[in-house]
Amino acid sequence: MSKVKHFTRASMQPLLEPYGLAEAVRHGDTLTLSGQTGMNTSHQIVEGGLKAQALQAFRNIREIVELAGGSIDDIVHLTWYLVPSGRSFMEDALDVTMARSEILPCVVAGSTAVRVKELLTPDILIEIQTVAAL
Repeated sequence: MSKVKHFTRASMQPLLEPYGLAEAVRHGDTLTLSGQTGMNTSHQIVEGGLKAQALQAFRNIREIVELAGGSIDDIVHLTWYLVPSGRSFMEDALDVTMARSEILPCVVAGSTAVRVKELLTPDILIEIQTVAAL
């Protein structure tokens, strides 16, 4: 029997399953989440810029961690991939930090922020990969 368990929210299954993808993979007590974007359950990237997309990405992260049987307190690492917005990197990072504080209050996790030229589509401004210890 496989020690690996896959998790995908029901709303995302039609989008991911044809490609053999999952939103998260659990091996033992480690849950690794694929990069989450500002995509809502209707498969639309939310409007409103970086902070709005970060808020949605963190909502997605919270939902997936809970689907896997964990809580936001189990999050140990976040990697943010940010597309340049025309503002300073620190201004963008502050927007993401404020969004994280709103959706994942009291979460203290290791974090890495990476500026990238582009993500999967031009309208995606942020992608967040997550690791949780359940």
